[in-house]
Amino acid sequence: MSLASASKLGPYEIISLIGSGGMGEVYRARDQRLGREVAVKILPASFAADADRLRRFEQEARAVAALNHPNILAVHDIGKENGTRYMVCELLEGESLRAILTRGPLSHRKAMDYSIQIAHGLAAAHSKDIAHRDLKPDNIFVTREGRVKILDFGLAKSVNQPASLETGLATMTSNIPATGVGTVVGTAGYMSPEQVRGAQVDCRTDIFSFGTVLYEMLTGVRAFKRDTTAETMTAILHDDPPENPTDGRPLPPAFDRIVHHCLEKSPEQRFQSARDLAFDLESISSMTSSGGLAAVKVKASKARTYLIGAAAALVILAGLAGWLLASAFRSSNGSSFHQLTYRRGMPEGGRFTPDGRNVIYTATWEGSDEELYSVPADGVGGSPVGIKNARLLAISSRGEYAVALSPVELARFMHPGNLARYTGNGAPKPEIENIEAADYSPDGSALAIVRYVSADVMCQLEYPIGKVLYRERLVSDVRFSRDGKYIAFIAHTNASDDRGTVMIIRNTGEKVAASPLYESSQGLAWSASGDEVWSTSPLESGVVHALSLSGKTRQPLAMPGRLHLLDIAANGRLLVAQGIARRGIVIAVNQGKSLRDLSWLDFTFLRDISPDGKTILFEEEGSSTENYTVYIRDVDGSPAVAIGEGYGCQFSPNHKWALAVKPTEPVPEVWLYPLGPGEPRRISTPSLHPVGLAGFTPDGKHVVYPANEPGHLARVFMQDLNGGAPQPISPEGVVGWVVSPNGQWVAVNVHDPSSNAFHPAMLSIADKKTVNMKGFTDNDEALGWTSDNQVYVDRKTDPGTSVNVEKLNPQTGVRTPWHTLSAAPFGGVVIDTFVVTPSGDNYGFGYRVRLSDLYTVSGVR
Repeated sequence: MSLASASKLGPYEIISLIGSGGMGEVYRARDQRLGREVAVKILPASFAADADRLRRFEQEARAVAALNHPNILAVHDIGKENGTRYMVCELLEGESLRAILTRGPLSHRKAMDYSIQIAHGLAAAHSKDIAHRDLKPDNIFVTREGRVKILDFGLAKSVNQPASLETGLATMTSNIPATGVGTVVGTAGYMSPEQVRGAQVDCRTDIFSFGTVLYEMLTGVRAFKRDTTAETMTAILHDDPPENPTDGRPLPPAFDRIVHHCLEKSPEQRFQSARDLAFDLESISSMTSSGGLAAVKVKASKARTYLIGAAAALVILAGLAGWLLASAFRSSNGSSFHQLTYRRGMPEGGRFTPDGRNVIYTATWEGSDEELYSVPADGVGGSPVGIKNARLLAISSRGEYAVALSPVELARFMHPGNLARYTGNGAPKPEIENIEAADYSPDGSALAIVRYVSADVMCQLEYPIGKVLYRERLVSDVRFSRDGKYIAFIAHTNASDDRGTVMIIRNTGEKVAASPLYESSQGLAWSASGDEVWSTSPLESGVVHALSLSGKTRQPLAMPGRLHLLDIAANGRLLVAQGIARRGIVIAVNQGKSLRDLSWLDFTFLRDISPDGKTILFEEEGSSTENYTVYIRDVDGSPAVAIGEGYGCQFSPNHKWALAVKPTEPVPEVWLYPLGPGEPRRISTPSLHPVGLAGFTPDGKHVVYPANEPGHLARVFMQDLNGGAPQPISPEGVVGWVVSPNGQWVAVNVHDPSSNAFHPAMLSIADKKTVNMKGFTDNDEALGWTSDNQVYVDRKTDPGTSVNVEKLNPQTGVRTPWHTLSAAPFGGVVIDTFVVTPSGDNYGFGYRVRLSDLYTVSGVR
């Protein structure tokens, strides 16, 4: 029986009936306590006696109440009044997606917008291990403001994850009875194959249902609609939906891969998470989600050291790589190459002059500072332009250069400097600070710039200068199209990681096209025809990717070796850098009397050394792994053992665990990996966005890591490994993770709003206040704590040629010399990290070798 207007259920006064369905009636009501209108859903009295229906009603209330996401209907309250059970939700104004679809298929823009919101809502539910199991247009609501809300969790099911995934999550395993295998639940036409068979389901069942909804939004017809329910279920099990339905609109090519990936019959072949699905959708729409790890941590040393054998061998390899490149071009489809440089070092960037006759490039030869050089496009070598300590950003059609003066390394792939222009007369004058990339409009009258703007390593693309078109952790390789209507660039969600997505937008900011996420993405230019953007993926053995304005991709070129595209001239000639990039590690053994190279694969990054000096923690970041692999290895040279994915962080004090950070999307995750038997455990919660590495407290009971909360600057969080939510222990803008041996301090970097820079300090865990490190100078880099709670610092008296490590007492400023390493005289070889145990008994360092030369390439189409 319907409730009369003005009747009451607890503090809620009924206003009118909104609608009714199989699981109850919904009323508009007024919350008399808070003075707001709400929706009240009641379970009819005839249902209350049905244990199963009652269970499902309460299950929906608990499921939705456990979630807090803008794309999921919010539940405010649940109660019982005179035998009537009810649930109170937010009141929505709008209409269901089913009502919208009765008017026909959606525009591609609206379908994209709605699908991204649905995917984010599902990701939130799945992060709590909740599968909806009845996703369909009837259970999706669109508000008047265009906000999508997922409704009706009456069939929601808790999916039991492995114990390793339950830590830190608010799951409902103990509260929601599982539906037994063999029970078919859902709505015919939107069920997954495993639902149709009555088999065990998990969150991937919602991915399939999502695919049916997306298909219907785009085409206007149901994916598996047949004359009878039995025929519909058979189609779900065996058929694929038509790409060109006879009574609907064709499936757009840009969505084809995503729809079919969702609708794979086997759950193992679908998207494995709604987060991955959302990311792919955002890539297509050019709305890349932000995340990744900002380079805000205690930095390691950058210098050169004893690498004579390794460096010499790699120099030879660089020459061999050039020979292989020449051979490859001589035999491929008439393409030809010309080598411009032969020196030992690394060209960092280059452009053709407007007439295509000359090349201007930036390079660091034989260990020198960055400098600009000029060489004829058919010549060899090059002569200095006269601009040192600068990076070339762009060359205008009028012959003016845009350069970044005095670039500073804020992260591995972020080196902003002061924008200056050079016309050939006088020295360039600095104009704008913190510029990462720039390009001239085709007529040379204006610049598009990428400006580093925030403490959380955020860049923004501006055109004209001052108007923000795009924001991301790192934006690189910005280029105008030849007609000036479009701007292309690479978006990176982590400034310390070169994986990225190629984006094309209009010069007014509207999104046009996006590539898939490439594991490595460096270098970009518009094709000579102007209808494609070409980019390179150095980890993919010299692959050039092409992205058209319509979103289609192809590979115009693939060859041996690492290839970095720098420019494409109007006549189609390419300017590329080709060579080798390796990373290795060296560990001091025999009480520091000798050094041993313990590099494992092609990009070995040292993270930690056990206190006894017998084991190292590192990850591989090169072409050998797709999502980075964390390893441990004994210093006796025995084989490395893989323990998980991500960035390695630190050994636990009892040497039973290692911390790591997975570079997942949309937010990274902090994990514990066992060094022996045991299950991995996720530590961080989905509500936090880690922005650095993580460390243990000395007692091994807590983990410390920097992270963002939505809408806030990063700060330091501490998490109890025995349970409980992470707790902030620092103000916003204070980040770090290395805890002192006495457990009282965290070495941190503090953001200074006046200079938009960081300075090192110590954070007191007890009172959450920071104290400056006395005696610490701008030429120092903190390396870690000593066993007596001092700080190891690298005194960079001669950067690039030596490492001078001292002990600094941060309370008094007193410094004590500790160790010095001399470098080998090879260009392109630098120390990348320096790791020392608190006792000082054991240390090691990572070295990076980057050697390449410039080539022009003709005949590529």
